[in-house]
Amino acid sequence: MTDDTTAPEVRKGPSPYIVAGLVAAIVAAAAFAGGFFFGPGGSAGGGLVADSRVVPDNPSAAFPVRTCSIADAMASPDRKTATAYIMNADTDEILYQFGADPAVPMGSVMKVITAATALDVLGPDATLTTRVVKGSTPGSVIIIGGGDPTLSAGNGSVYANAPTITDLAQQTVTAYYEDDPSATPITEVIVDLSLFPVDDAWDPSWPTSERVDGYQPKIVPLLIDGDRANAKRQTSPRSKDPVDRAVKAFVNELENAGGTDGQTPVNVRFGTAPSNATELASVSSQPVATLIKQMLPMSDNALAEYLLRAVSVKLGQGGTAASLPSGIVGAMKDRNIDFSTSTFVDGSGESPNIKIDVAALATLLDLVFADGSDLAVIADNLPVAGKSGTLADRFTGDAKIAVDHVIAKTGSISGVRALAGKIEAADGTNLIAIVVAQGKVGNKARAALDNVFAGAYTCGNNLSSY
Repeated sequence: MTDDTTAPEVRKGPSPYIVAGLVAAIVAAAAFAGGFFFGPGGSAGGGLVADSRVVPDNPSAAFPVRTCSIADAMASPDRKTATAYIMNADTDEILYQFGADPAVPMGSVMKVITAATALDVLGPDATLTTRVVKGSTPGSVIIIGGGDPTLSAGNGSVYANAPTITDLAQQTVTAYYEDDPSATPITEVIVDLSLFPVDDAWDPSWPTSERVDGYQPKIVPLLIDGDRANAKRQTSPRSKDPVDRAVKAFVNELENAGGTDGQTPVNVRFGTAPSNATELASVSSQPVATLIKQMLPMSDNALAEYLLRAVSVKLGQGGTAASLPSGIVGAMKDRNIDFSTSTFVDGSGESPNIKIDVAALATLLDLVFADGSDLAVIADNLPVAGKSGTLADRFTGDAKIAVDHVIAKTGSISGVRALAGKIEAADGTNLIAIVVAQGKVGNKARAALDNVFAGAYTCGNNLSSY
């Protein structure tokens, strides 16, 4: 029999070398896995033991991802070079910061610092007093300037309940004749301006237009109605010689009160009152807290300047313009606020040479608006967006959403527009905000600042840093 089929092929097993290699690989893999799945000294037979994950000793706290941006408002060409600083007043977290310079000019925002300094050094109940004493020769009286810009001629005033030169003169005449009704009529008025120097009555950096247009008087120890031509108007031209205007008013009232013979001209000269002179009369301003209430809403420059001069006098620094910066820095240092890197010149913010440290100002504003603050008189009298003071006609258009929710001090000098204060944001967050525009800026910059504040109002604590 022949066999036409092929015998089946015999299949061979794997090479013993290959088998050995596979076993080695499996053992190695198991050993490798053991490093991940078995604890130190552990084994498959002993059960699986999970290694602990490495955890930092001080893990970072979770932080919110903020998504609300004010970039469009900050990009407005009307703001030119800008500085912005916005913080959560409740947590002190800085939410937004823009600008390379830590200290910048802010115009009348300076008055917030002046008010805080006056409250700290003078106290809220202090007053500015103008006095009259008896002269050393018969027929003479000495009027001593007390640095009170609210002293009024008595024909109406922008300062409510202001003391009057009429009252001062009437007191003088009554006291002058009280002990001796036959005393020589008053024929001489000596003017004592020794409270502080008059040679620095006008800072060189102040534009003359501020006096001519009616925003700022010369800073001398004796004047009436803030040296306004029209005492009933906040902005009114000021004179070249405030003392002359005040003295003429005083002499006139002495005559009206019967202190002169009505015929002999009263001689006026300058001098210094003896320390032991008999006081005949005095009138005082409203308390410092009230003066601050009068200063802040309409940004009264005269009140700011005189409050800061009074601070210098109280500190024994002579009331000189040069002494003003140290008074501010010292008072704020007592509150642990460091303004040492700022440049101060005056109390009103008129000087373009003033540069205010933005972060330090934010710290001060945080204190001003804190619940139960001893600086609350400042917060209570700052302008309110769309409602009062220098913000009464602002926050219109797109910024209208923030009306009544921004409480802030405005600042406006040549080349600067600023706004600094508190935002009661839509989400209930309290924000401290400072925004400054510098350069060739006009009134359009005010609207640009308002829009930034309105944007921050909308964002609240969701305000992003970009």
